[in-house]
Amino acid sequence: MIRLTSLRFTKWRSRENGKGEVDVLAASDRFVYSRWQIQCKNTNKVDIDVLAKEIGLTFVTGADVVMVVTTGEFTRDAYQYAYRMMEVSRYYMILLQKDDIEAIKRDKTNIVEIFDRKARRVFAKKELDVSDEELNEIEQEEDLMAEAIEDEIDDNS
Repeated sequence: MIRLTSLRFTKWRSRENGKGEVDVLAASDRFVYSRWQIQCKNTNKVDIDVLAKEIGLTFVTGADVVMVVTTGEFTRDAYQYAYRMMEVSRYYMILLQKDDIEAIKRDKTNIVEIFDRKARRVFAKKELDVSDEELNEIEQEEDLMAEAIEDEIDDNS
């Protein structure tokens, strides 16, 4: 995933103070410099406590972006926490779960679309004050339009 997103690997798993652990540190120099902290979880559910711990570790790692990847799913509370943190702080959180990983496995270039979609959602919430319901409607319309375009391309082939 690091290579697909043009990130530069900086460090593997490290144990900082106490039991705090980060799986990967990476950095980006595209457009602006940013440091990424990546935590991987092989669990069915990831709750708010995992995200809160990762935000706490940013004071040690200096990360601007916290990405948590799970083979399972994030709870509703975890999503609410992530959006609240992005709303009131400088941090950007990327939550990738099972369906995202499956999409990336099918086609590695899907990672760009997934990251773009998540970034547009955060931008709309932070900068345009768009509600979750409005965002869901917009995303559903975008999905329908994309399907219609794909169908039209298939019909012309």
